[in-house]
Amino acid sequence: MTDILDSVLNLEEDYYTLGHTEGSLAGATAGRLEGRAFGIEKGFEKYLTLGIIKGRTKVWQSRTSPSLQSPSSSSSSLDPQKIIITNPRHLKHLELLQTLSTTPPIRNEEDDVEEVDDRIRRGKAKVKILENTLREGVPLDEDGEENEVEVERDGRTPKKLGSGVAISGATGLETEFEDFKIRRN
Repeated sequence: MTDILDSVLNLEEDYYTLGHTEGSLAGATAGRLEGRAFGIEKGFEKYLTLGIIKGRTKVWQSRTSPSLQSPSSSSSSLDPQKIIITNPRHLKHLELLQTLSTTPPIRNEEDDVEEVDDRIRRGKAKVKILENTLREGVPLDEDGEENEVEVERDGRTPKKLGSGVAISGATGLETEFEDFKIRRN
C-alpha cells in the first residue's frame, strides 16, 4: 500500500522534473537558433557597411583619373561629381580605403571579428575625412553656396548646417552614413 501512495505523493515532483528537463532542451535549441539568427544579422550589417565603404572608394577612385575631365570643363567647376581628385593626401586615404575593404576575413573567430570591426572603424574615419575635405557632406546650391542643412539624430534638436534641406537618420544610429531621409524645408 505504501508503493501506491508514494507514486501519488511524488507525482508533482515527477512532473516538475520532466517539465524542467524538456524545457531546458527546448530552451537550448531555441537559444542556438536565436544566436545564429543574431549572428547572421550582425555579420550582414558589418559586411554591408564594408560594401558601402568599398562602393564609396570606387566612386572616388574613378574621380582620380585625369581622363574624366573633358576639355570644355573648367577646373573651377562646383559640381562635386566633376571634381578630379589630385591631392596626394586624398589619394593616400583612397589607397588605405581600398586596402581596408579588400578581402576581409570571413571566419567566425574572435581575432577575425575584431579585425573586421577595426576595418569598419578605420574605414568610416577615412570616409568621413574624405567627405569633409572634398566637401561632399554639405550640399551646394546652383551658385556654389552652401545650403543650410538640419541634421536630426536620435530625436535630438536638428543641427543647422545651411538652408533648405533637413536630413534625419532612418535608423537613428550615428555610425551609419548612407541611411538618410531628406526633406526640403
